[in-house]
Parts: sequence; structure tokens; C-alpha cells
Amino acid sequence: MTRRRKMVFLLGFMGSGKSTVGELLARELGWPFIDLDTTIEAGQGTSIREIFERRGELFFREIERAALTEVSKSAPAVIALGGGTWAQRENLEFIRSTGAATVWLDCGIDELRRRCAGIENRPLFRDPEVFTQLYLQRLPYYRLAEHRVVTDGYGADEVVQKILRLNIF
Repeated sequence: MTRRRKMVFLLGFMGSGKSTVGELLARELGWPFIDLDTTIEAGQGTSIREIFERRGELFFREIERAALTEVSKSAPAVIALGGGTWAQRENLEFIRSTGAATVWLDCGIDELRRRCAGIENRPLFRDPEVFTQLYLQRLPYYRLAEHRVVTDGYGADEVVQKILRLNIF
């Protein structure tokens, strides 16, 4: 029998649908929705891009970890992680320790490129080669999620239904 969860973390690369699907899933469950990147931006009073440019990735990862710890106290909740959050070993282990469900929104790189075309506010995605490199670097971590839901070719509502069929809530 599947264990019932009161918290779910959505993970995946930028453009996989974490925020869009997360909002819809939270509405369906009647739970709060938390976007980790939005939480960080609100707490810092600036964009993720600005944080990276002014303070660097190391500083960003430190505040990301603090924000993750804080939002993890909010059960029940649907939490959309930043694209690189799960790829940080410390975060992955912390999330697993919470007992929350983890769902990887798996989207192929060609579809991710299409969805992310023209996005200017993310520091690590301006160069196509860097985009591919980062995707391939994070992929082994994404595969460690408890559940995998393919999002290519599916609308956000369909992805939500696929998650609900996992029967984890």
C-alpha cells in the first residue's frame, strides 16, 4: 500500500512545468502552493538573476538551502523546487528526510529548449551549450526522484491528473 503524503516536491529542469503544474495540483488538493524561487526572490527583495550576478552561485545555494528548510515546515503543501535545488546533494538528502513525496516532471531537452526560448531572467540558460551541459549534469539527480511523470506533449491539467493517479495523497 502506498503511504499517504501531506507534502510533495516537484522537481525538474527549468521549463518542465513545476510552477504551472504545482499551482494546479495544489488547487486540486486544497493545499497551499509554494514556489521556492519566488520565496527566495521575495526574501531577498531581488531576482534570482540579480542574486547570481551580484553574489554568485555559492551565496544563492546557501539562501536556497535556508528557504528550503523553512518551506518544508509548511505541511500540507505542494512545493516547486528550483531547477538546481534537487541536484545539490545536501538538499536531496534533506528533502528525503522529510518523508515528502518527490515527483520529477520529466521533459525532453528539445521541448525544454522550446519552452525556455527567450527567457532572459535565468542566469544559467543564456547559452545553448550551457543549457545542454546543465541539463545533462542534473539528469542523474532528477532520476533519483521517487516518482517520474513525463510532461512532453501533455497539458498542465493532464500532468496534474497523472500525478494524482500516483495515489500518494
